[in-house]
Amino acid sequence: MAAQTAQDLRTIVTRRVGVERRVVVLASDLALVRAIEANRCVVLADPASLDDVATFRPDVVVAFDGFALKDGGAAFRSLAQAAGQAELVFSFANAASASTLLSGLTGSTPPATFAEPEVRRWLSSAGYVVSSRDVVVMPHRATGLSADTEAALRQVLEQVNPDAAADRLLLCAKRGTVASTPDRTEGLVSVVVSSGSDEALLTGTVSSLLNQQHRPLELIVVATLPLDRLDRALEKAKARSGVTAVGLTHTSSDSAARTNAGLAAAQGQYVAFAEAGALFSPMHLSGLVRRLAEGTQAWALASSAVSGQPAAERPVAFSLAAWLEAGWVSRAEWLVDTSRLGPFALTFPEAVEQGEAALFTRLSLLFPPAWANAAPTVEQLSLAPVSVPALLEATRARPLRGLVTLEALLTKPPPPELEALVKARLDAVDPRLGQGVERVAGVLKRVRSAWHDARRDAERELAGKK
Repeated sequence: MAAQTAQDLRTIVTRRVGVERRVVVLASDLALVRAIEANRCVVLADPASLDDVATFRPDVVVAFDGFALKDGGAAFRSLAQAAGQAELVFSFANAASASTLLSGLTGSTPPATFAEPEVRRWLSSAGYVVSSRDVVVMPHRATGLSADTEAALRQVLEQVNPDAAADRLLLCAKRGTVASTPDRTEGLVSVVVSSGSDEALLTGTVSSLLNQQHRPLELIVVATLPLDRLDRALEKAKARSGVTAVGLTHTSSDSAARTNAGLAAAQGQYVAFAEAGALFSPMHLSGLVRRLAEGTQAWALASSAVSGQPAAERPVAFSLAAWLEAGWVSRAEWLVDTSRLGPFALTFPEAVEQGEAALFTRLSLLFPPAWANAAPTVEQLSLAPVSVPALLEATRARPLRGLVTLEALLTKPPPPELEALVKARLDAVDPRLGQGVERVAGVLKRVRSAWHDARRDAERELAGKK
């Protein structure tokens, strides 16, 4: 979604129109008409009526803001009747852009703008399905503010909404079957689990979720696993009363993309999230639902993020700055009441760094969460196998870092009572997880023994050289 200048808007439109096509341009833009004609297209510019459009039988219709000013929904439905076979290229000023909002703050009258969700509803009502989206950044007009102040305000607005940088949007749409939005079921909690190809981690998380006290529950697992292995991981869930289990295969390595795919299928009033490997106490979901029922907040945040802090240092109230500074933004901590979000789009930014933190920030700024400092209810467990030779090879390759890290971690084995307590807690969730801990503990003992042997041999070698 690259940023484009105003001149590039015509370039984008021309590229979207294509080559050797019949094109209607619902505007009197001579430069745009010439650019489209240069692609060997036949152009009808600024027709007098939609009857002329129907007679022309276009392959593509290009429209701008003025076309939808009076009644956007009716305008698109009329266009669909006149040129139902044509693709639509529609560009409009973004009502959520920082430039528009700054115009209002400084007393200027902003130009006519449209909110993207509203435009998409208009298109859907006319039977159009959006196939592509482009962003255009226009040259900024003077606001009367100092450069530093304007830059700071734009930064704040873009933190709340990343699309605030988009002065204009360009949507391409085709007539087709519009995917229906699933109806939300009151009281239902949909848990979207994103998973890679580690079936053991996924099985542990599913077992943990099946022990939740809250019912009804919908589990939506989006994984890169083959369908047969995914079905095996969800076998118990599909047989459990009060639980609906859905498995979706996905090819993306991006966890945000997998989560968004699950969100599109979620039917619950409440939505929660998990990564494969997350473990939840049985009261986790019911506690968050109860917390939301006590107030009017749109989402609730579990307390696990601060559970590692000394009691005297734990915050007494939610602070976005403190959470971001400490990195407490894991989606496994959240429960969102979709009925309280209004038109807010609950989607994770895909293929970007810190996408989870970006959505966390937007939610927190627009909808301060319900939060209370209570016992932790979420843990993240990884049962990935540990390779002793690989650890030793890494130590040889980076000797100084290896000495500091391994000596700190391995010279003091954890007390037996700690291992027993961890195993007992995991056994309460699923006995297989407790067995996994035993295997990991065995690996750590072998690593510890190999470490001591390597250090003893190194000390003898050094002593022999003196």
